[in-house]
Amino acid sequence: MYILPLGQTIQTETQSFGGKADALTRLIRDGHPVPGGYAIASQAFRDGKILEDARDELKGCIASLSDQKTYAVRSSAVGEDGETTSFAGMYETVLDVKKEALYEAIHRVAASAKSERLLVYAEQQNIASGSVGVIIQEYIPADYAGVLFTSDVLSGSAARMIGNYVRGMGEKLVSGEANAESFTIHTLKYRYEGESEFDPHAKKLCRRAVRIKRLFGQPMDIEWLVTKGKLYILQARPITTLQGRDEDCYRINDTLSGEYLFSKTNVGEIFMRPLSPMTHGILSEIFEMLGIPIIANVYGQAYFNVSGMCSLLVAFGFSRKKAYTMISDIAGTLPENAEIPIYPYEKRILIKKLWTLLFAPKKKADFGVRKKDFPQNISVIADGLIDQVREIEEKEALYNFWKKTCDAFMTKVLSTILSSLSLKSLFQTREKLTKRVGETLANELCSNCSLNGTIESLKPLLLLENVINGTLEKEEYRRLYGHRHANEMELACPYPYEDPAFPDALLEEYLQSDVRAGELKRTQEEKYRAAIAEFKRRYPSKAKWLDKNLSDFAKANLSREDVRSQSVKLFCLMREFLLKSAKLLNLGDDIFLLHFKEVMQALKGDISVFEKIPKRKENYLKALEMPPFPNVIVGRFEPEKWVLEEHRRSDYYRFGEASVIDTNCTVKGYAGASGRVEGIARVLTDISESDCIQAGDILVTTATNIGWVKVFPKLSAIVTDIGAPLSHAAIVARELGIPAVVGCGNATTVIRTGDHIRVDGTTGFVSFVKNE
Repeated sequence: MYILPLGQTIQTETQSFGGKADALTRLIRDGHPVPGGYAIASQAFRDGKILEDARDELKGCIASLSDQKTYAVRSSAVGEDGETTSFAGMYETVLDVKKEALYEAIHRVAASAKSERLLVYAEQQNIASGSVGVIIQEYIPADYAGVLFTSDVLSGSAARMIGNYVRGMGEKLVSGEANAESFTIHTLKYRYEGESEFDPHAKKLCRRAVRIKRLFGQPMDIEWLVTKGKLYILQARPITTLQGRDEDCYRINDTLSGEYLFSKTNVGEIFMRPLSPMTHGILSEIFEMLGIPIIANVYGQAYFNVSGMCSLLVAFGFSRKKAYTMISDIAGTLPENAEIPIYPYEKRILIKKLWTLLFAPKKKADFGVRKKDFPQNISVIADGLIDQVREIEEKEALYNFWKKTCDAFMTKVLSTILSSLSLKSLFQTREKLTKRVGETLANELCSNCSLNGTIESLKPLLLLENVINGTLEKEEYRRLYGHRHANEMELACPYPYEDPAFPDALLEEYLQSDVRAGELKRTQEEKYRAAIAEFKRRYPSKAKWLDKNLSDFAKANLSREDVRSQSVKLFCLMREFLLKSAKLLNLGDDIFLLHFKEVMQALKGDISVFEKIPKRKENYLKALEMPPFPNVIVGRFEPEKWVLEEHRRSDYYRFGEASVIDTNCTVKGYAGASGRVEGIARVLTDISESDCIQAGDILVTTATNIGWVKVFPKLSAIVTDIGAPLSHAAIVARELGIPAVVGCGNATTVIRTGDHIRVDGTTGFVSFVKNE
């Protein structure tokens, strides 16, 4: 069939109804008020004329229409109303057409595919003009008609909807034939700004626009009309200037999708190299499933979406200031006067997704342990599943094993992790202690978790001593910690356990350092006990209060670190599955240029997704060559322009502001771990450069993670650009008693290797020492 009612069109390889018809079908199925009508497939036309095969079908369609109504005839071309090109106003539109004049109107619209203006537009966009389909809709005379953008097209802010309208039909607005009235709708707390005549209709348009944006999952450009108080949606297309993701070629820049504040704190410590397309796809799926907007991607470099998290908290009733305070221990310090853009967040979506993950019936799979014992056995179960994956030698069997067993395991682990997190104690303990005893003593009181256990990220270092003294076998150490390394959540990077020589080289390096982490740990524990004693001396009536708060804080930290270690095991399982898939599909490392769903598709026999690999590889390799982007980004950021700036800043970038380095500025960050020390700075950009570290050096780097722990015992202090009190460098430094200042933003810009500096981990200041 060449003609289908709107709402029933389906795009296939042999039949295309075009972008506009596709969007209208989605709107109708979602319950939006769209004028009724029909869509004619592009295959019904050749050179702007209706084919003989389609003529009888069109005749029957027109005959079924009412003589009492008139109709609008519009184009619906392949690529029209797409994410990157809209073709707005390029094709012909014919309005208020009587039934007997429909043949001529349809021919006129179809013939506009060869118009000069369209060909020029296609050439400017460097695309081919696609074949054109046609839409016939009931014509509804308008009292008001216009366009509404669900985000501010200039700033990208989702807190403002920007609209225009004319009296009468909206084609006058789109074509520029009439001057329009402008209006703004503020969406965080509804407020209309514009002509009073449209005020009665603005709120229902806003509500409808929110639903449409949710349906399409991106900022939208909506055409609408109002007649006799009733609202109709004429079409909806993505705002082409607010498109930050081209997944097919792995061109990702989330700063172009809206107005946000992104920070590398914590997230930048986990992902210290650009994300591969596979890892990016996995993270996107996980956080889409959770309904939490945590991680953003800018040319592969991962950022913490501070705007997203604060918007979520604001949606639950917290003020903007309180929202940031609640996450500041994770999000880090923001530059002075840096305002966090907030946008509307539908909390019911989060509640629904979390309820589904936590309480909805799960796929049943027997993992050989009781429900209450599952959290403690995640690593053991993952190792068992990895062994089974390695034994599979057929594509279909591998596909089925993942769908039936591994998928259920992944979902159960995510549910377990979410239900076990204790975020309240993690975020609020330091704040409560600081208010009572000041920052210095509060930092010392929050410096140790040893009374409740040892944090996971420190165990790979401390237990090397057990291997050396023979109380822990090498093979057991490999099983327990062979999955922990600097790029442990990047699926394209091998794990240490994959190297047969692991952990011999690590043991040799540790022995040569002549510094024992256990001794540092015991010394720090003595300082920790002294801090507790000091608090109880000052506030004897609060002794039990302190014990409970410190116990809860330690448990929350231990839980957070354990969750991290357990999560890495999930990535180990995925990597092993992908390595086996690569072998069966003969892809090698190119497997990491696909998305997980595409690998599953290929295992089922559809290898058309392989066509995406060359372009993705090209852009991924470009991303790997890019320098680290600024630690904090606000608004639109264009990496190609930024790298050409002679005096670009690496700490902060705000759209529209000059990026100028002040090399005389103060180096100030969070008081990560207490203590004061002077020494020689060693500025490093990557753990691979750590061989040059000398005993007593002060490490100055962008960020650290578990891959850096092996060098910590050599250091007299640590200074990082990225970080917060709950970041990796701060936690481990506190546990080992190494003074640390984290989240400075500009340390690697201002400090040079060889500089004599003073690090005050109690106040958070780093200063230069003048040599006499």
